[in-house]
Amino acid sequence: MAEREKKHVALVTVTPNKMSDAKLSPDENEEQPFNCIDEANAIINDVKSHVAEICISSKLASDASQIYLNIRTIESATCCVQVTSRGFKIVSSQYDTIDEDKLIKAALKQNGNGGAIAEHDRDVDVDEDEEIFETPYALLDKISPRYVESFGNQLCQQLRQLQQMRTEFHEEDEEQEEDDEE
Repeated sequence: MAEREKKHVALVTVTPNKMSDAKLSPDENEEQPFNCIDEANAIINDVKSHVAEICISSKLASDASQIYLNIRTIESATCCVQVTSRGFKIVSSQYDTIDEDKLIKAALKQNGNGGAIAEHDRDVDVDEDEEIFETPYALLDKISPRYVESFGNQLCQQLRQLQQMRTEFHEEDEEQEEDDEE
């Protein structure tokens, strides 16, 4: 039995603020770090046919750990979504905006006293409306009823095309078998 040659694929790791100092890793099993730009582009390509508009925010600063997407649903609702390795979080109902109350809650969460909240603010639940979605599909399912319809219609269309291809292939096989018998 011939021994198969193992090929190593180099993974490129880009560190923030040092785009030219890419690090190569020969270990193909090593988990790639979260790349927000690649993730955002993949999301846009994946869901663009199920929303009216989706794009990377040109006004909110992105970095290696987060990026912001502006989304307009089929129903014309708009939102700005923060994408991080934790998931997808709606930060505003307007493009290129982070709602002020969300900024305040984030500051309270990360303030200098280890995240402790002042006595007068204890009745404010920092995470009360911070819903983080694991996938863009879960987020769209929550905010756009017509997303589910659009996704389902596309899936049905793809299944019909697959069925048609299989039928045509099967008919070709039958014709070939008939020609072989003659």
